[in-house]
Amino acid sequence: MHYMPDTEDEDSAAETFWPEGYKQVIREDVRQAILAQFTGKRRFHHVYRNSYSETYPSYENFIGKVADMVAIGAENGADDAFDEIMDAFLEEEALPELRRYNSYSWPDALPREVREKLRRSIVDEYSQDDVYLFAYKVGYKNDFSTLDEYINQVAELVETGVKNGAEDTVEKIYRSFISLDRLRPVRRYPRRLKM
Repeated sequence: MHYMPDTEDEDSAAETFWPEGYKQVIREDVRQAILAQFTGKRRFHHVYRNSYSETYPSYENFIGKVADMVAIGAENGADDAFDEIMDAFLEEEALPELRRYNSYSWPDALPREVREKLRRSIVDEYSQDDVYLFAYKVGYKNDFSTLDEYINQVAELVETGVKNGAEDTVEKIYRSFISLDRLRPVRRYPRRLKM
């Protein structure tokens, strides 16, 4: 048998992750915004009673699950947007275009106050990140007159990703409602590792 050295401790120490404080805003504020809209309208009470009351003990549990799913979809949308931005860095291309959907379903995943809090969190974290600062200096200084303008564009791309990710999940949930099918699990992506 060959001896294989255990390098797990060294490998773990060398791993660094992207800042993810903005995800706390998504997990708490986006989820709460969705939950408040569901609770206030009780629009899905009929759907709950007819299709989901055996699975979830109360309407509140049911809409809590739906709000969790939408928040996870929003997180995944943010990760997708950051991946596109990083791909642009690596390929030395312009930042991606904003790809907003033509329309968004109810509920609104990013009401104005949540959107502003999310933007502040992204700007605060990524205006200090060495990779984003380097990318600005060597690749985007001619495209954006200031670092603030550049980081705000990054934040807007991520906001759009959050909104699109939430929308994709809402559409899947609505399809389940229409077909009276069980709610399919929505899973978070693994933490994004800096390479």
